[in-house]
Amino acid sequence: MIWVTWRQFRAQALTVLALLAAAAIGFLITGLRMHHNYSAALAACAPLHACDGATPAARALGAQLSQLQRSYEPVLMLLQLLVIAVPALIGIFWGAPLIGRELETGTHQLAWNQTVTRTRWLAVKLTVVGVAAIATAAILSWLLTWWAGPLDQLSGDRWAAMTFASRDIVPLGYAAFTFALGTTLGLLLRRTLPAMAVTLAVFIAIQILVPTLIRPHLLPSTTTTFPINQASTSQFHGFSGTQTDFHFDLPTPQGAWLTSQPPVKNSSGQVVRIDSYPECFPDSQGDAPDLSQIGACLAKDNLHQTVTYHPASHYWPLQWMETGIFLVLAGALAGTCLWWIRRRQN
Repeated sequence: MIWVTWRQFRAQALTVLALLAAAAIGFLITGLRMHHNYSAALAACAPLHACDGATPAARALGAQLSQLQRSYEPVLMLLQLLVIAVPALIGIFWGAPLIGRELETGTHQLAWNQTVTRTRWLAVKLTVVGVAAIATAAILSWLLTWWAGPLDQLSGDRWAAMTFASRDIVPLGYAAFTFALGTTLGLLLRRTLPAMAVTLAVFIAIQILVPTLIRPHLLPSTTTTFPINQASTSQFHGFSGTQTDFHFDLPTPQGAWLTSQPPVKNSSGQVVRIDSYPECFPDSQGDAPDLSQIGACLAKDNLHQTVTYHPASHYWPLQWMETGIFLVLAGALAGTCLWWIRRRQN
């Protein structure tokens, strides 16, 4: 049965192997050059203690690193989209036709009347193609995680929706889930194209809902309230605002994921307007505002701002939890397929 499954799947498998080999070559060629430039710039920064230091040499090296980041950002965006799209393509082109095409063309009647039981027939297919799907996502995710390492270090943000979903182990969970989802839909709908369409729609919905509604709540977050006064605002990074409200960029721990940053409120919990304090925000004609002076001016009304974040230590627990959730869902969908195919009469 494994040989039959391989014969049916070999065209897709060989195509993917060729694409993975080409992708690996591209990643290595561009990645080695980027890693070399990044390491050389950091080595030059070490004697200066920081690439964002006050000396002209340190500022020049900092500008060099910023230019390196900007030059690779368009490529990084495309590669992230590719890695995120791979699980969807697996579900559409590997999962949905796996049983759906057999049912649609009627070839299942021949396959299910052989000495191999239909349960074993499906189990072997799910195992062989499912392992190939997870391996494909793992290779691409590993390549991108290594390739984008210097850029992730420069940005200091691993929590962006596209970054988190395309790095480390999360793509493996997505690949297993979308493959099982496509297979289940092909079995239930008995048509390949509708199963492909629904698989794509569900995957897009997951990519929108998980970063906003599920991932932030998998672990308890940390909430901190800062008073707006001269002492606290001197530690802030800046502020932004409109005529309706404003907020300060709060000094959260390095590498933290900022999940909520409401505008400034007063002691009654009401959002305050920036135009209610014209005396605190004088026109500086383009110069950077003095935050300590702004804080001293605002302190009279006992203003405060609350921030909610996940510390950097939550990154890997959230990676494992999200991957585990989708692996469990994939197992449940595979079990549904095995249960359903046993009770089918034809």
